[in-house]
Amino acid sequence: MVKFLLTLPAEPIAQGRPRLSSRGGFARAYDPPKSRSWKAFVADYAQKAMKQQGFTKPLEGPLMVKIRFGFPLPKSQHRKKPKPMMWHMKRPDLDNLYKGVIDGMEGIVYYRDSEIVKVVMDKVIVPQGDAPYVNLAVVKVEALNP
Repeated sequence: MVKFLLTLPAEPIAQGRPRLSSRGGFARAYDPPKSRSWKAFVADYAQKAMKQQGFTKPLEGPLMVKIRFGFPLPKSQHRKKPKPMMWHMKRPDLDNLYKGVIDGMEGIVYYRDSEIVKVVMDKVIVPQGDAPYVNLAVVKVEALNP
Protein backbone atom coordinates (compact mmCIF):
# COMPACT_ATOMS: atom_id res chain seq x y z
CA MET A 1 0.00 0.00 0.00
CA VAL A 2 1.44 3.36 -1.06
CA LYS A 3 0.93 5.97 1.66
CA PHE A 4 2.02 9.60 2.02
CA LEU A 5 1.78 11.28 5.45
CA LEU A 6 1.99 14.98 6.22
CA THR A 7 1.62 17.10 9.36
CA LEU A 8 1.35 20.87 9.00
CA PRO A 9 2.23 22.63 12.30
CA ALA A 10 -0.12 25.57 11.81
CA GLU A 11 -3.69 26.66 12.34
CA PRO A 12 -5.78 25.58 9.32
CA ILE A 13 -6.85 28.34 6.92
CA ALA A 14 -9.90 28.01 4.68
CA GLN A 15 -9.86 28.72 0.96
CA GLY A 16 -11.24 32.24 0.51
CA ARG A 17 -13.73 33.39 -2.09
CA PRO A 18 -12.05 34.33 -5.38
CA ARG A 19 -11.46 38.04 -5.90
CA LEU A 20 -12.27 39.67 -9.21
CA SER A 21 -10.55 42.45 -11.10
CA SER A 22 -10.77 43.80 -14.62
CA ARG A 23 -8.02 44.92 -16.91
CA GLY A 24 -8.57 46.12 -20.44
CA GLY A 25 -12.22 45.09 -20.31
CA PHE A 26 -11.41 41.51 -19.29
CA ALA A 27 -12.36 40.13 -15.88
CA ARG A 28 -9.98 37.86 -14.04
CA ALA A 29 -10.34 35.90 -10.83
CA TYR A 30 -7.51 35.42 -8.34
CA ASP A 31 -6.94 33.94 -4.90
CA PRO A 32 -7.00 36.25 -1.87
CA PRO A 33 -3.47 36.83 -0.46
CA LYS A 34 -4.18 34.76 2.68
CA SER A 35 -5.27 31.75 0.60
CA ARG A 36 -2.29 32.12 -1.73
CA SER A 37 0.21 32.15 1.15
CA TRP A 38 -1.51 29.14 2.81
CA LYS A 39 -1.28 27.12 -0.43
CA ALA A 40 2.41 28.05 -0.76
CA PHE A 41 3.01 26.93 2.85
CA VAL A 42 1.23 23.61 2.19
CA ALA A 43 3.17 23.11 -1.07
CA ASP A 44 6.50 23.75 0.67
CA TYR A 45 5.81 21.27 3.47
CA ALA A 46 4.43 18.69 1.02
CA GLN A 47 7.52 18.94 -1.19
CA LYS A 48 9.86 18.42 1.78
CA ALA A 49 7.78 15.49 3.08
CA MET A 50 7.70 13.82 -0.36
CA LYS A 51 11.52 13.88 -0.47
CA GLN A 52 11.85 12.66 3.14
CA GLN A 53 9.49 9.75 2.45
CA GLY A 54 11.37 8.73 -0.70
CA PHE A 55 8.82 9.76 -3.33
CA THR A 56 10.40 10.93 -6.59
CA LYS A 57 7.18 11.78 -8.43
CA PRO A 58 3.52 12.46 -7.57
CA LEU A 59 1.18 9.58 -6.76
CA GLU A 60 -1.02 8.32 -9.59
CA GLY A 61 -4.29 6.43 -9.78
CA PRO A 62 -7.31 6.39 -7.48
CA LEU A 63 -6.42 8.03 -4.16
CA MET A 64 -8.04 8.33 -0.74
CA VAL A 65 -7.32 11.34 1.50
CA LYS A 66 -7.78 11.39 5.28
CA ILE A 67 -7.50 14.80 6.92
CA ARG A 68 -7.88 16.08 10.50
CA PHE A 69 -7.91 19.83 11.07
CA GLY A 70 -6.90 20.71 14.64
CA PHE A 71 -7.88 24.18 15.86
CA PRO A 72 -6.62 25.88 19.03
CA LEU A 73 -8.85 26.11 22.08
CA PRO A 74 -10.68 29.48 22.05
CA LYS A 75 -9.30 31.94 24.62
CA SER A 76 -12.77 32.21 26.18
CA GLN A 77 -12.55 28.51 27.15
CA HIS A 78 -9.10 28.47 28.78
CA ARG A 79 -9.44 27.14 32.30
CA LYS A 80 -7.16 25.82 35.00
CA LYS A 81 -8.70 22.38 34.51
CA PRO A 82 -7.43 20.89 31.21
CA LYS A 83 -9.98 20.54 28.40
CA PRO A 84 -9.97 17.37 26.26
CA MET A 85 -10.17 17.25 22.47
CA MET A 86 -13.65 18.16 21.18
CA TRP A 87 -15.45 18.72 17.88
CA HIS A 88 -15.04 22.11 16.20
CA MET A 89 -18.54 23.11 15.08
CA LYS A 90 -18.00 26.73 14.04
CA ARG A 91 -16.60 28.37 10.94
CA PRO A 92 -14.62 27.81 8.77
CA ASP A 93 -16.53 25.17 6.82
CA LEU A 94 -14.87 21.80 6.33
CA ASP A 95 -15.11 21.93 2.53
CA ASN A 96 -13.26 25.26 2.35
CA LEU A 97 -10.51 23.94 4.65
CA TYR A 98 -10.17 20.87 2.42
CA LYS A 99 -9.96 22.94 -0.77
CA GLY A 100 -7.03 25.03 0.45
CA VAL A 101 -4.95 21.99 1.44
CA ILE A 102 -5.80 19.92 -1.64
CA ASP A 103 -5.04 22.78 -4.05
CA GLY A 104 -1.70 23.37 -2.31
CA MET A 105 -0.61 19.75 -2.82
CA GLU A 106 -1.70 19.46 -6.46
CA GLY A 107 1.22 18.72 -8.77
CA ILE A 108 3.42 17.73 -5.80
CA VAL A 109 1.68 14.84 -4.02
CA TYR A 110 -0.61 13.92 -6.96
CA TYR A 111 -0.92 15.19 -10.50
CA ARG A 112 -4.57 16.32 -10.40
CA ASP A 113 -7.06 16.52 -7.55
CA SER A 114 -9.54 14.66 -9.79
CA GLU A 115 -7.57 11.48 -8.89
CA ILE A 116 -8.99 11.69 -5.35
CA VAL A 117 -11.94 9.28 -5.20
CA LYS A 118 -12.53 9.08 -1.43
CA VAL A 119 -12.20 11.63 1.37
CA VAL A 120 -12.45 11.21 5.15
CA MET A 121 -12.09 14.42 7.15
CA ASP A 122 -12.99 16.08 10.42
CA LYS A 123 -12.19 19.20 12.42
CA VAL A 124 -11.48 19.25 16.13
CA ILE A 125 -10.39 21.61 18.88
CA VAL A 126 -7.06 20.34 20.20
CA PRO A 127 -6.64 19.63 23.92
CA GLN A 128 -5.68 22.62 26.03
CA GLY A 129 -1.97 23.37 25.66
CA ASP A 130 -1.53 21.56 22.31
CA ALA A 131 -0.64 23.40 19.11
CA PRO A 132 -3.01 23.57 16.10
CA TYR A 133 -2.23 21.31 13.14
CA VAL A 134 -3.38 19.64 9.93
CA ASN A 135 -2.71 15.88 9.74
CA LEU A 136 -3.28 14.11 6.47
CA ALA A 137 -2.66 10.83 4.73
CA VAL A 138 -2.90 10.19 1.00
CA VAL A 139 -3.33 6.49 0.22
CA LYS A 140 -3.43 4.76 -3.14
CA VAL A 141 -6.58 2.60 -3.27
CA GLU A 142 -7.19 -0.52 -5.31
CA ALA A 143 -9.35 -0.51 -8.41
CA LEU A 144 -12.97 -1.59 -7.99
CA ASN A 145 -13.90 -5.09 -9.12
CA PRO A 146 -16.86 -5.14 -11.53
